[in-house]
Amino acid sequence: MRIVPAILIGCLAAAVSGCSSLVPATADWLGWTRAPTLVDGLDYDEIDALGARTGACLSLYQHYIDSRYLRQQQGAVWHEECKERIAQARKAREYARQVDQEVEIAWQAVLDHKEAQRQQAQRRRQIREDMRQAQQMAETLRNAEEEQEKAQNQRLERLDGANIHNLMLEVPNLPLAFTVGSPSDMTLKRFLACLEVLYPNEGYQIRRNGDKLTVKAERATMMRGDVLLESRYTRIWDNWTLQYLSVGEIRAESAQDRYVLARNLLGSQCQPDRQDDQ
Repeated sequence: MRIVPAILIGCLAAAVSGCSSLVPATADWLGWTRAPTLVDGLDYDEIDALGARTGACLSLYQHYIDSRYLRQQQGAVWHEECKERIAQARKAREYARQVDQEVEIAWQAVLDHKEAQRQQAQRRRQIREDMRQAQQMAETLRNAEEEQEKAQNQRLERLDGANIHNLMLEVPNLPLAFTVGSPSDMTLKRFLACLEVLYPNEGYQIRRNGDKLTVKAERATMMRGDVLLESRYTRIWDNWTLQYLSVGEIRAESAQDRYVLARNLLGSQCQPDRQDDQ
């Protein structure tokens, strides 16, 4: 009679309830094993997050959650294939990261280029605007200079055409002095012509006695009304020295007062007609 192995006798004895309950106790020495908890350092959720829980990784996962045994040889094959899938997934993710980084760098370069173009265009617009303003300012200054020159020429024409010139043809046109020996920057006739242009009058009374000269402008027009504008001069050396100046009831007695009153009457509207030798 042939002896039946003990395991078979056990299975036959337990035929009614089945022999599957004996597998866990004998799996290790029968070539069976459980699916690993980690593959290449990752659990199955991390493998899924990586996008590699397919194929062999999925088979291991299904055996793992079902607590099922698999043959060690098959488990080893699936384990290596799953590691390969994980490696490929990691490589794909790294490649995708590099691509995203390169796309980001390229897009940033596009944005930088657009910003540089915008700034360059803005600088060109600013340069054109500055040039336009400079041209406008130059034109404004040129027009102002032309207007000023025109006004100056008109004043000179009025000064040259003043009646006092025809009335004093015999009077030497010497420099005007406010103190003895200190000629000013204008001549006597320029001074009188300026007064006539600035304060039009209704006629003159002119009296000359040797080196003495008196000029009265009748009803000279001023803001306070029409007044008598009288001035007296003495020829000393080669100058006409102002000895007396009055505007209506205002009389300048001293040389300093006569200088101040004369300058106030002329203001800045009358240009000198000679260089001061002093």
